[in-house]
Amino acid sequence: MNRSAIKMEAKEALVGKRLMFLVAIIVVGVLSGIPVVGFIVGPILTAGLFVIGKDVLNKEDVQLEPLFNYFKDIEHGLKIFVVGLIVSIAVMVGMFLLIIPGIYVALKYGQAIFIMSENKDMDIFDAIKESGKLTEGYKMDLFIFGLSFIGHILLGMITFGIYLLYAMPYIMLSMHNYYVHLKALKADSTTIIDV
Repeated sequence: MNRSAIKMEAKEALVGKRLMFLVAIIVVGVLSGIPVVGFIVGPILTAGLFVIGKDVLNKEDVQLEPLFNYFKDIEHGLKIFVVGLIVSIAVMVGMFLLIIPGIYVALKYGQAIFIMSENKDMDIFDAIKESGKLTEGYKMDLFIFGLSFIGHILLGMITFGIYLLYAMPYIMLSMHNYYVHLKALKADSTTIIDV
């Protein structure tokens, strides 16, 4: 996958939409940071932010309403929460054992919330397994892609977080775009094999 192209697409999609996407990110961050409540709403809001990210990538207007859509569909929202909970526990166990297994688990199953958000009727464990299949052969690429933002993170730390107000929409949308490209790539390779 062309990581530079994925990032460039995200950068171009943010033109005129960066501020509203940042507002959505801040809302997710603030609500997810509330003790106890944030633990429950965090994965659901993350799925809503992903929907907004896809809208931005599709050159649509940024609306905050999709952040809360999964709260209206209780069953789907509950599935997203459980997927997020299972993946978080798996990552924590991996980090507790050694840092590298935790990173591996995060890379392998980190797409599960996105998958669950797009597939209302999918079983929780199927979404997690699908994330594993989706990232098969791309975990190192995804790791390198994540590392490519380290300069932005360091600059954000140096500026006491001020620079991150500019960089976070770009980083977040790039991660959403990586998923979109990976999903399309895997779909194309499956179609070729099936023929």
